[in-house]
Amino acid sequence: MSNHGGRQLDRAPVPLRILPAVRAAVGPDAEIILDSGIMSGGDIVAAIAAGADFTLIGRAYLYGLMAGGRQGAVRTLELLRTEMTTVMQLLGVTSLAELTPEHVRRV
Repeated sequence: MSNHGGRQLDRAPVPLRILPAVRAAVGPDAEIILDSGIMSGGDIVAAIAAGADFTLIGRAYLYGLMAGGRQGAVRTLELLRTEMTTVMQLLGVTSLAELTPEHVRRV
C-alpha cells in the first residue's frame, strides 16, 4: 500500500488508517507491504499491528544517508530498531507475531 502521488490529491486516504479494511478485504494470505509515512519504529509497529506484513522505510533511511552516508543509514536502522523494541515493550509484546489490531488506537 502506498499513497505516493496521493499528496497531490486533497483528502487522499492515509494508508495506515485504511490498512485494517484492506487486510479484511484481501484476507490473511495476501502479502501487504506498507510504503507510506514510516518515520519511526512506532510507525512500523503500528503498521504490523494493523495488518501489514512488513513496511518499507524510504524517507527515514534516506535522511540518515544524506546526513551521514553509510554510517548515517546504519544509525537510522539502529534507531528504528530501538524505537520498535521500546514500543513493543510498552505494549507488553515480545514479538511482531503477537501484534494485533487491538494494539493500535484508531482515532
